[in-house]
Amino acid sequence: MTAKPRSRRLELVESIAQGAVLLTADGDVMAVNQTARRLLGLAAEDRIRKAADVLVLPVLADAVEEVTDSGEAVSLDTDHLGARLRVSVSMIRDEVLLLITDRTGEHRVDQLRRDFVANTSHELKTPVASIQTLAEALSVVVEDQPERVPELIRRLNKEAGRLSALVHDLLDLRRLEEGGPMERAPLDLAELVRRVVAAQYDRAERHEVEVTVHAPTELLIEGSHRDLELIVQNLLANAITYNEPGGSVRIEVSSGTAPGAQEGVEPGGDVQLAVIDTGIGLPEGELDRIFERFYRVDAARSRTTGGTGLGLSIVRHAVEQHGGTVAVASVVGEGTRFTVQLPGAGNS
Repeated sequence: MTAKPRSRRLELVESIAQGAVLLTADGDVMAVNQTARRLLGLAAEDRIRKAADVLVLPVLADAVEEVTDSGEAVSLDTDHLGARLRVSVSMIRDEVLLLITDRTGEHRVDQLRRDFVANTSHELKTPVASIQTLAEALSVVVEDQPERVPELIRRLNKEAGRLSALVHDLLDLRRLEEGGPMERAPLDLAELVRRVVAAQYDRAERHEVEVTVHAPTELLIEGSHRDLELIVQNLLANAITYNEPGGSVRIEVSSGTAPGAQEGVEPGGDVQLAVIDTGIGLPEGELDRIFERFYRVDAARSRTTGGTGLGLSIVRHAVEQHGGTVAVASVVGEGTRFTVQLPGAGNS
């Protein structure tokens, strides 16, 4: 082979965006681009002359041998150095070309999608099965045991409400994850918090939990009323649900740039929303996962309380949609604090 055709092959391999390796049919390495070196874990100083130097995985050596013998192209997926790689091996005249693509991101998305479908199916199955069972029981007792009808109707309504809540949460989460344009409008966050607390007063009373709000008379920000309401609703509902009788929840709303401010918020200043409870707390090792969809620290208790497992994921996405951040600190047996930082009016 003359120097000129070899130089052209080297230039061609280096110009390919994917990882690329070019071998002779006899197993000599003609060219390896930098992307291939990175994906295969080959250092820049490594001397690569033979196929064995670059085919660091047995499946790659097997694929090259198969292609060399048959002349037919082969494509395979394999894991290497924590990445999911797709490798295509084909003959180009009397040479073997390997194209290597990093599919780690796509693989992760596919896995998340599969997990989401599986978890959603599982979560929907429980209330649907309960509704079917209760409806069948109601049809049996409506004439023979009319005294049982009110209780069955109550339980039927409860399961229907649980199913409705799950469907609404799924729709909200999908909308937030898609990250489309958000309609912002000026609103009073302090008043929004007070309305949400009032709506959950009966819930708090049933759990024997005291809820207090510490907020200025008015605190203006720009954002989506619906999504900010979802943030407060979900954080408050969790703080009440995972509390103990006699416990408390404290909601603090303030200007992040002017702590203790009692009126409004400085233009361009951040706004802070904190929800602090005296509940059961969260293990430190779980804090990184609690914002995942359907993740529950205590699955048994969650089934009893009837949560959807989507609330904190909704919170995270809604906060991020507003350009804010959410943090959590917790001590088992003492309580949990969620802190949401949001851009103030004129700073979004």
